[in-house]
Parts: sequence; structure tokens; C-alpha cells
Amino acid sequence: MLASEPVDFRLPDPSEPLRTRRPAHVAGADYMAKYERAIALMKALPRSDPRSFYQQANIHCAYCTGAYRQIGHPELPVQIHFSWFFFPFHRAYLYFFERIAGKLLGDPGFALPFWSWDVPEGMRLPLPFANASSPLYDPLRNPRHAPPKLVDLDFSGREKNYTDEQQIQYNLRIMYKQMITNSPSASLFYGQPFRAGEADKPDPRPVEIYPHNTMHGWTGDLSLPNVEDMGAYYSAGRDPVFYPYHNNIDRLWETWRNITSGNQRHVVFTDPDWLESSFLFYNEEACLVRITIRDVLNINKLRYAYDEVGIPWLNARPPQTLSVNNKRRGGGSLGSIRFPLSLDTAVTAEVR
Repeated sequence: MLASEPVDFRLPDPSEPLRTRRPAHVAGADYMAKYERAIALMKALPRSDPRSFYQQANIHCAYCTGAYRQIGHPELPVQIHFSWFFFPFHRAYLYFFERIAGKLLGDPGFALPFWSWDVPEGMRLPLPFANASSPLYDPLRNPRHAPPKLVDLDFSGREKNYTDEQQIQYNLRIMYKQMITNSPSASLFYGQPFRAGEADKPDPRPVEIYPHNTMHGWTGDLSLPNVEDMGAYYSAGRDPVFYPYHNNIDRLWETWRNITSGNQRHVVFTDPDWLESSFLFYNEEACLVRITIRDVLNINKLRYAYDEVGIPWLNARPPQTLSVNNKRRGGGSLGSIRFPLSLDTAVTAEVR
């Protein structure tokens, strides 16, 4: 049961300090220790507290497994993946998660780290997450992919016999293909519209298929039926690496928006059905808040930014070939498995 009716989101005061999210591989021990402390504090809260790590992880479960129903269409589920909700939902999710962490730490300027797996220096699981005695550790990960193993942004369940140099070049070409070649416009980058009264999962777009889905599967435990934790919607939020991982997805959205095409930047949708669609989250005061997509389009107004790590994949255009097979093997484990549901409560989501 909800303790109260949701209130509408209000942007933070413009005078708030800008929270700068740093790449985990160069953030430093003190910075990562602060994230570790935040996770420990969240895990120490009662499970009934909406700010607890348990309930925060359940948010992803709820919005991705059919726990929420469309207003006016209770027979239809809400699934924020495979549609134009993918990027804005996760941005809002991370925004509230970050502010809850800062509140518990007593540090309103706290910013989440990001796992910059698209640049060579960040193409390994950050070392703090591999420490079995740390709150950042999750035993449900692929043990073969512990550091210093390089990530495979096109992982299909089988290991590639590449040298490190070959794997890095392959990953950079994947990024160029998905972020540039396959994403020249908003309709091709964000995903297809998902409107009230329509079936969910209308169509994923390039970045969501891979590297997003494939990296979830690369991180999760392949010995388990659903590749938990990171490889399943219901359990992905249980791994503390989920949040730095998705921070990089959010960073890539911002990067894409700032890439110029001709003389113009890439643009967002102007469709009011997208702009006014909303999600429900608990804030750092444990109050229920309704936030729209319109609210999350400007990260400066949300008072956070990303440290610069470069975008080397901009210069990694794959060589042209005479014969190209465009058939994909699949969208990674997140796109193919069945997802159990484990929630204490559920609320109604609003899709316009």
C-alpha cells in the first residue's frame, strides 16, 4: 500500500552544487569507498523502507516485468524496455537513487560513479566490485569475467578467442556502429513509441540491443537459468554494479545528443505522448514523486554532469566489406529469457 498520493516532481534549486559523476576506473579509492558506504547504508535499512537497497532493486523489477499496469488499461502491462521509454526511465531511476545515497551519506553533492566500458581504459569490471568482502560484490556474476578480463560488447554466451588488442578494437567498432551508423535520428536511437492502450515492447533500438543487453548478459552468471543477477530484469538491480553500469548508458545518451550531424545536434522527440509520460519513484525523503520525461531531458537542470573520458569510438568506423550479414544472433540474455516477479508492493504506472 502507498503511504500517500504522489507529488509532482520539482527540479532541484539551480544553486545546488553540480554533482559530477566520475569514471570508476580513475575515480580513486576515496570516491569508490563513498559509493561502497552508500550501498552499505542502503542495505542496512529495513526492507520496508522505500530507500533501502532491496526496494530500490525492486523498482527495476516492477517496471520491467509487468507488475505495473497502464492507467485505464489494467489488462496491459508496462515494460519500459524495447521502446522510447528506455533512456528516460533509467535516467530518472538513477537520479533518485543518487540523491537517496547522498542523503544517507550526509553528502548532498555525492555523485554515482560510472563504469565506462565503451573506452579502452574502462573495459574491465572495476576492481572494487571484484572484492568479495565489499558491499559492492555480487556472487551472481560470471566468474570468467572478473578483472582483468576485457568486456565483450557483442557477447552472445560464447567467449571470443581475441587478443586484448583485438577485443578493444572490436568493442570500439561496435560502439561506432550502434551510436553512429545505426542511430542517425531520434526515431532510430530512442525506440518506437509505446502509447496507452498498446502492447508493450514495440521495438528496441541499436544501443539497447547491444551493448546494453549483451553487457547485462556478460556480467550475469551464465550457470544460472536466468543469468542472474545482471542478466535478468527482475534481479539486475540487486547487483551494485547495475547503477554505475547504467550511468554509462545515461552518459551515452547525453553523448549521442551532443554529436553533430551536419550542422545540427541530434534532437529529442517532441511528441507530447513521450514528453508527458511519467514514472513513480520515492525520493530521498521517502516521499512518492511523479516525474515526467520532460523533467529529465536537461541534466544540468537536474544538477549533475559527467567527467570527460573521451569517445575514441568516434574514430573506429568498421572497414567496409563486400558482403554483410545483418542477421543478429539475438539481443542478449535480457531479450530472450523469462523473468520471474518478486515484489512486496506495486503501483500503477502512467503511460500516455
